Amino acid sequence: MDLRQLRYFVTVVQEKHYSKAAKILHISQPSLSNAIKKLEDNVGFQLLERSTRGFALTDAGSVFYEKSLELVRKFDNMLKELDEMKQMGSGNISIGMIESAKFWLPKVVKKFKANSPKIHFQFKELLGKRKVFDSLIHYDVHFTITNQPIHKEEIILIPIYHEKLILVTHNEDPLNLLDVVTLPDLQGRDLIISTIGFQTREDILNAFEKEKINHHIRYEIERFETACSLVEQGLGITILPESYIKYNLNPNIATHTIESEYLERTVYLAYLKDRYLSPAVEELIEKVQSFFK
Repeated sequence: MDLRQLRYFVTVVQEKHYSKAAKILHISQPSLSNAIKKLEDNVGFQLLERSTRGFALTDAGSVFYEKSLELVRKFDNMLKELDEMKQMGSGNISIGMIESAKFWLPKVVKKFKANSPKIHFQFKELLGKRKVFDSLIHYDVHFTITNQPIHKEEIILIPIYHEKLILVTHNEDPLNLLDVVTLPDLQGRDLIISTIGFQTREDILNAFEKEKINHHIRYEIERFETACSLVEQGLGITILPESYIKYNLNPNIATHTIESEYLERTVYLAYLKDRYLSPAVEELIEKVQSFFK
């Protein structure tokens, strides 16, 4: 049994089809079938249960798949680390980010680039807890800026700043006449909110629940930009992070701080605990942290 066989097996399971897996692996389908059969002979038990409709993992195969996936991932990640160790003062830095980070992260990068002009950057907008975690565990990013509180043993999670969640209304909305806005004032209003799986949605709905206020979700979005566009057309109200909305100079919308102790969020810097990080990446992480001190 070798790593090549494990990679073949993992690819077959992921693609759920021998011919698709063979194409990805650049080998013939008969060769792939033979390789899987040899792997089963080596481990001493059946991994895949074949039928006219395809195949399914056996119980033993399911366990073996998870272990194989971990080994293949660790090997691929090791190769990435070795390549990064050879890059001194150059190479790539890949950063995951939430939408609101686009307003301040470029300022940090600009300062960093003064001493490391040869670094190539990749910025990846990562929304939702699953995507954030997967991007770190698969080495797709070196670190990520996120509002997802990921409590995993493999992840280092550093709070970098706290902020309020701000009400956004059309500039002709009756709420604009109030001196103080509270959550009860939003009852019955059409609410524009992030879709399921987004931490901002959870934070907002948690505030409604804590204050025992009913909400009326009319529109679900993935990007704050879309929420602002809907508000601009008078289609509803939304609640967005302060760091996003204070840069949105739109004459057709108005903003209000809501009197609620629950409408706030924490933004974190997250990275993989056991991953090798180059001196350049570590320096950039320090600059991100110091930016908010």
